[in-house]
Amino acid sequence: MKKFLINVMFLLMAVFSGVALFSLKYQVKEKETELKRIHVNILKTKRDLHMLEAEWAHLNDPKRLKAIVTNQTDWKVIKSEQLVKVDDLPIKLEEAETKSESEGEDK
Repeated sequence: MKKFLINVMFLLMAVFSGVALFSLKYQVKEKETELKRIHVNILKTKRDLHMLEAEWAHLNDPKRLKAIVTNQTDWKVIKSEQLVKVDDLPIKLEEAETKSESEGEDK
């Protein structure tokens, strides 16, 4: 009787192990499928990002932008003689009057 119980116990363990391995096999296949799907999404995202970077570089090309500005506006290129320091700008009349009034009050 003891041998019979041991044999039944081993048989149940073998059946349980078989069922567990069968279940684990399908879980692993499911995870592999999910991993492949994730890899495909990553590759698609990288390809899209590469395409967007190339498009951004094209859209920001200085020659292209200059041509657009030249064709669509009356803007001219800024020359170095046109650049001045802030201190060299003339003071507005209102500011000068306010300044002189505040100086008069200080005295």
